[in-house]
Amino acid sequence: MELLQLHYFLQLAQLQHVSRTAERLHISQPSLSATIKKLEAELGAPLFVRKGRNIALSPYGEVFKQHVEESFLSLENGKQAVARLKQEDDRTLNLGLLSPYVWNKLLVHYSSLYPQVKINRRSVEGQRFWDSILDGEIDFYLGGINQIENLDTSRLEYTELYEDAMVLLAHKNHPLAGHKQIDLRECRDEPFISLDAETNLQQFINHLFAKAGFTPKTVMTCDYTLRDQIAADGHGLSLTTLYAARKSRVPGLVYVPISFPTEKRKLGLVWRKNRVFTHSMERFFAVARQFYADGIPTETN
Repeated sequence: MELLQLHYFLQLAQLQHVSRTAERLHISQPSLSATIKKLEAELGAPLFVRKGRNIALSPYGEVFKQHVEESFLSLENGKQAVARLKQEDDRTLNLGLLSPYVWNKLLVHYSSLYPQVKINRRSVEGQRFWDSILDGEIDFYLGGINQIENLDTSRLEYTELYEDAMVLLAHKNHPLAGHKQIDLRECRDEPFISLDAETNLQQFINHLFAKAGFTPKTVMTCDYTLRDQIAADGHGLSLTTLYAARKSRVPGLVYVPISFPTEKRKLGLVWRKNRVFTHSMERFFAVARQFYADGIPTETN
């Protein structure tokens, strides 16, 4: 049973005249008659009876018509529900963020272009974004993608937005603070301040330590904000991105570019493979790519 058959049936039931119905449907009379006969054969009962030059619904047709009308009404309601949901999706963007302050300028820029879109932000650390994307809790994840190939990427897609160099954080009077650049292998005996092991950035930092051939002596584990202050107080060294180091306003804290390992921090967008983008997602994807087309925006651009 096809929707087209049911549509023809309802039109014929309304006009009760084969030629006028065929004319309204822009089809031939034989085509209309054949469609109705096929429907009747499937149902095993006549839907119309001859009434002079016209036709009328049979008792079976009267009963069937009620159910067909209810079915089309249900389909129309479903269509409207999808339209409302689509409209809501086009006004909403659900983002999983590795670090809100890293992406703040991008989000402010996007909101200035599309102020009607409500952005729901969720902090997502480590590899937890994988489940959040697959469960539909977030549309995009914005964060580090250096180790993403270690995940099952058959269900994910991603694009790199920018790269960021890594630097060493130290108290301004530390012997290494005056260096123009530093080989991480020179720091094997230094005390280090680390982030939580589950954070995406710390996982990348541990990867750099492994490439440098040593496990750091961790004297404290804390969050991003405390890390800068503790390093500035001279309790140990720490690693972070150049962008984060430049944004730090903690007095007495300096940063030194890392010359080895040379691997940079990669940040980008991740989404579910084959996901149909809403309008808000399409626009955000385009805006994000353009925003970082020339690298990381500075404080003055």
